[in-house]
Amino acid sequence: MKILLIGLGSIGRRHLSHLQQIGGLDLAALRTQKGQIKKEGDITEFYNLEDALNFKPDGVIISNPTSLHVESAIPFLEKGIKVLIEKPIDTSVKNAELLEKYSDLIRIAYCMRFYPVNPFLKQRFKDEPPFKVGFKRSFYLPKWHPYADYKKEYTALKSLGGGVIRTLSHEIDLSLDWFGEPQEIAGVVDKVSFLEIDTDDYAFFTTKSGNTRINFELDFFSPVNVKVFEAYTAKGKYEWGANAVFFTAYDSDSKEILFTASAEAYTQMYQDQMEDFCNFISSGNSLNASFEDGINVLKIIEKVEKR
Repeated sequence: MKILLIGLGSIGRRHLSHLQQIGGLDLAALRTQKGQIKKEGDITEFYNLEDALNFKPDGVIISNPTSLHVESAIPFLEKGIKVLIEKPIDTSVKNAELLEKYSDLIRIAYCMRFYPVNPFLKQRFKDEPPFKVGFKRSFYLPKWHPYADYKKEYTALKSLGGGVIRTLSHEIDLSLDWFGEPQEIAGVVDKVSFLEIDTDDYAFFTTKSGNTRINFELDFFSPVNVKVFEAYTAKGKYEWGANAVFFTAYDSDSKEILFTASAEAYTQMYQDQMEDFCNFISSGNSLNASFEDGINVLKIIEKVEKR
């Protein structure tokens, strides 16, 4: 099986390292300039689209800046090649819908679907629907990739599809996967800090899906990464973070540990996602987000931005 990667920044290199652990793959990369990728293994490098197309990949992983996703995907989709696009699918619904006729060939790389805490919660909330859910995410942008100048990365640049609401859209995807499309959306995005970026660094919004109110607070400010998630049901309060799920009943003062993830779970999440993409190429089955899922995430983002 031949797989081509387009974009070898931090996430592209992560995907490459996990693909290299899967046997029987012929790996290549389409690059804009020469780099040091050879040291990471035997991988073919191309520097123009024609050579990459002549490689005749079975699948393509697109992990370049968000603003380039659609134009990078089309030449391969036109040839019936399956594509995994890093989240979000593109900068706008209008751009992303150019791919609609190829939707069966597309998956969107929302990796948190593969983190074991989240499938556990999806099933739990199916059996015990919450009436209120909260997602709070924060990290200090200059620390995100300490080896790079944050001001020059796509996250900081509106022209490349950056901003906090797009960068931290995993929880939007999870809310759609767990509770379905919302009937209500309200909120704001803003640039409020001293960070030298030209896009949003703060987002606060709320949605309602059925009887579930879901609140989101996202920003680029915290020196220590913040991942605080909670849900209230008729039985009590659920709390979860990176590695565990806790429950406190209304008639109790103590937390019960319901689920724990292994120390290897975060790394395994990316491995499972790459194996899922290989399965998508060979069988058409996938747990990655669908094209429609990716569009629905963008629709929420755009509605919040317009308010």
